Amino acid sequence: MLSRQAPFRLRKHREVKFTTLIPTTRNDGSAVRPSVLARLIQSLWRPFGGMTNEGLVTGHWIDDDTEFQDVCVKVSIECDRDRLHEAIKAVRQIGHKLGQRAMYFEVSGYDGVQILRVQ
Repeated sequence: MLSRQAPFRLRKHREVKFTTLIPTTRNDGSAVRPSVLARLIQSLWRPFGGMTNEGLVTGHWIDDDTEFQDVCVKVSIECDRDRLHEAIKAVRQIGHKLGQRAMYFEVSGYDGVQILRVQ
C-alpha cells in the first residue's frame, strides 16, 4: 500500500551541517575525563537540538614544526546558516577549555574546512 505524503514545500535551503573533532587528550598528552568530554559535547549540540556522534577518529597535524596525533570524537550538527557564528564560538570555547591550539571545523555544502585558531 502506498502512503500519501504532504506535498513538499519549496523553500530556501537554510540548513547546513557542521562537523568538528573534539580531542580526547590535551596537547600535553593528558587524557580528558569521559565526564568532561560528555559535558563539552552536550554543551555543543544542545543549543542546536541534535547531533550525530560519528565515533572516534585519529588525525595527525603539524603546527610550528611540532607534530601532533589526536584521537577525537567526530561530531556533526545541523543548524541554520545564520547560526554558524554561534557554532564557531562554541567550538572555539571547547578548544580553549581543552587547551588546544586549534580546532577542526567543516561546514558541508557552504564554506568548507576551517582550522579555528584557539590560542
